[in-house]
Amino acid sequence: MKVEIDQSGKLEQLDTLTVIGFANGKTDAVVLSVSTKRSLIAHLRKSLIPQKDILPVLFGVVIFMLIESLAKNIVVVIDEEYTGKDQVVRETLEKLLRNKFGTKWTRSIRFRRIGKPSPAHKLVWRLHRQKYKKGLRKLPAKEILKYFSTKKAGPLPSSPSALTQGVRRSST
Repeated sequence: MKVEIDQSGKLEQLDTLTVIGFANGKTDAVVLSVSTKRSLIAHLRKSLIPQKDILPVLFGVVIFMLIESLAKNIVVVIDEEYTGKDQVVRETLEKLLRNKFGTKWTRSIRFRRIGKPSPAHKLVWRLHRQKYKKGLRKLPAKEILKYFSTKKAGPLPSSPSALTQGVRRSST
């Protein structure tokens, strides 16, 4: 099974919410409010994650939270949102998936331009512009921060993954 993932309202746009979703057979989406994004970015700027990698790492974590309940043998196709940072997103996502599934994880992660005809693009675009977001899963900052281990910013409660360890730092 192939699942396409897209976002509407980029994570760095702090004046609008972000919707990240997938489509192709099944559909699901998560929403990050403006206040959640501001809180996350403020916290992560104090972490050991390089400033230029904060958004791609955060994008990878949110994608993981979106797809972690899907079958273990899917192909994940992610829209190229952060040019030149695909490897950071991939490493973050693979680390989280391996931590959850171990050797049973057989997913493939690919990046390409999804485009407007994609069901994933249509889904997130429609949800982003929808006036009332009832029924959408809103991710609170505290839930997302559980996937980070931040030494400078202080300990986080029940941190299941230390993303700052082992994620390759890009030189760009």
